[in-house]
Amino acid sequence: METELVNKKLTPTDIASCLAYPAGTLGAFQMVQGQNAINFNARDPTGRVWEFKLCTRNHGRYRKPVIRGDWLGYVREKGLTVDDVIILTMVEDAENGVGYNIRVEPNLELAI
Repeated sequence: METELVNKKLTPTDIASCLAYPAGTLGAFQMVQGQNAINFNARDPTGRVWEFKLCTRNHGRYRKPVIRGDWLGYVREKGLTVDDVIILTMVEDAENGVGYNIRVEPNLELAI
């Protein structure tokens, strides 16, 4: 079974710093009580595995989760730009447990 965790147009901050992650799907990651980060691997369509880190704030009203780790390397290697769409999915199966996939849908709108 595959569950979509992120489907968003990239912003300038996503491209230059870290990927803002939707707080509503944080439950897909099993963070230990008291921790504010978890490492996870995601496979791209070429089969390459990327090492990402999902982080949240330690304090404050809003957790503001972001993805770091290999994120900026992924951005550079894939040539991502603002308004490209990033899709992160969680895959669950009885044999392998939980895994993650990441892919990009480029922004195909032409500027006139």
